Amino acid sequence: MAELPFAPQPRARGPKRRPRGPDVAASPPPAALPPQPDLFAAPVAAGRRLTYLDNAALGLARVDMRGWRAGEDPDSYLYHVTQRDEMETIQARGTILFSPRAPLVLTERPGVAPWLANMMEVMEQDTIAGHSDETPVVFRVKRFLIDELLEHDPDRTRRYGVSFFLLTGLTRSD
Repeated sequence: MAELPFAPQPRARGPKRRPRGPDVAASPPPAALPPQPDLFAAPVAAGRRLTYLDNAALGLARVDMRGWRAGEDPDSYLYHVTQRDEMETIQARGTILFSPRAPLVLTERPGVAPWLANMMEVMEQDTIAGHSDETPVVFRVKRFLIDELLEHDPDRTRRYGVSFFLLTGLTRSD
């Protein structure tokens, strides 16, 4: 069998020679660039930042759902639908806790009925699993006290067709 022809190997080169003559000054090192800001760091809030609000100052009150009617107009309150045990915890603590990572979801009066209906659908499935003791309750807070701490919740607003808000505790910069 005949051997395959291979290309000749290049010869090793010796070290480069420096030009004879005056030494050429080395170029100065490039200017140090300022460090790039961390793009994933949370932005610093310019205004105040709250993590809790006092129930009495907010005018927090439980709403009787028996007198609730669908199709009512918005009023001066915002509403939150939760379970009885969570409401009892809020009342015992005397404060509502929230943060940008765990905001409190609030809606206007017309948004309570669809939110409550959705919660009841989920709870029907849990009743089969034995979690029937979780009764939904609605509480309200005075809107004008927290209006500047609210952000719009576009996902729930689009889903229910009514304005929903997130209480994050960060002051809006208008």
